[in-house]
Amino acid sequence: MDQLSIQQSQKVEKLLNSLIAKAEAKSIFLTDRGGNILVWTTVEENYHHEDNIAALAAGSFFATRELAKLIGEPEFKCVFHQGAGRSVFMQSTTTDLLLLVVFGDDSNPGLVKLYSNEAILVLDSFLKDTDKPTQPKANVKFEIDKTKSLFRGTAHSG
Repeated sequence: MDQLSIQQSQKVEKLLNSLIAKAEAKSIFLTDRGGNILVWTTVEENYHHEDNIAALAAGSFFATRELAKLIGEPEFKCVFHQGAGRSVFMQSTTTDLLLLVVFGDDSNPGLVKLYSNEAILVLDSFLKDTDKPTQPKANVKFEIDKTKSLFRGTAHSG
């Protein structure tokens, strides 16, 4: 995926801000396959190692694809890690980006999964449109006028 424009980034941020509110999440990361953070939004959490969180989550998630193959599944669509006070839900887009949702015990894991899946569908359709090569709006034909001089120079007198 190429870089997002400012307008596209704003659209993704708006989607993630909506997700964080609906899911009552603490933080949401959108990363690439290598764990590089593309977008990060948070409500009240202030982590000191966001890059490490994203990299470890991506490594964990994409490693489960190999586990899935070993047990006869093509892939796992999502991964859920439940802790005593914080939990993590991860799901990938069709373009291999990873949505990582960090939420507390006051959030409903079922709703986190539901709203994350809805966000993934929107991201997938949006990113699919972003990856399309741009088509010219009109069929423009360029011709060279052979009767004209290509370069118009000025004579300098010395």
